[in-house]
Amino acid sequence: MTDWSEVQGGAVRLISSGPLEKDHYLAGLEFLLEPGWHTYWRYPGEAGIPPLVTLKDSENLKDFEILYPTPERYSDGFSESIVYHHGIVLPIRVTPENPNEKVSLSFELFFGICSDICVPGDADLTLEFNPNAQVDKLAARLISRDLATVPSAASVDGLRVESVALSGDRLVIVADVGDASNADLFAEGPEGSFIGLPKLVDHADGIATWNLSTKGLATTKSDRQLRLVLSTAEKAVEQLVPIEPSWTN
Repeated sequence: MTDWSEVQGGAVRLISSGPLEKDHYLAGLEFLLEPGWHTYWRYPGEAGIPPLVTLKDSENLKDFEILYPTPERYSDGFSESIVYHHGIVLPIRVTPENPNEKVSLSFELFFGICSDICVPGDADLTLEFNPNAQVDKLAARLISRDLATVPSAASVDGLRVESVALSGDRLVIVADVGDASNADLFAEGPEGSFIGLPKLVDHADGIATWNLSTKGLATTKSDRQLRLVLSTAEKAVEQLVPIEPSWTN
């Protein structure tokens, strides 16, 4: 693992569970946050700084994927954000070009940590992965803990978004949440989108309905998908919904 990079309100480091697992290594961005402070999901909501990763001169690296555990909704009285509190590990799958050789992973990280004030942070992180490394039990436990809360793909039965329809200047999103009393919904548009958080308007008989303003929703030539994360205390699922042309007009 790397040394901690500290900022006011918290610190971040890069950890690894150890040896190659099938075709990849499991690593993690570990954020340690002081009480009352938070950092942000991949889309921060109405305010905030998401983690921004810029790869540098890595070696023997075929693929690099950051996974995002289920976040929380947070309101400061003026805006709503999508955040993590306390300590959080963002799991990372690191896939080598040649599985028999070491991997050197190097990247620049820009992030935000907020409480009554917001503090931008940056870190240069480099870690080597060895197919014959010993298991780091503590790192493996931390990564596995938060990997278990990464949303899965929705199935036909169970927790899922059932429909998304345009009504005026908002999307009406209906979901099957079963007997969960604390369901929540997060939305992320394509790059360039600046959308708010869905607002719960009804929840009865296992069906929850949210409204999401289409203001700020954008598309790109390569991305016309709205990403929806539906969560309860027990699990979370993620679904991709095609963005209709009328939603962005």
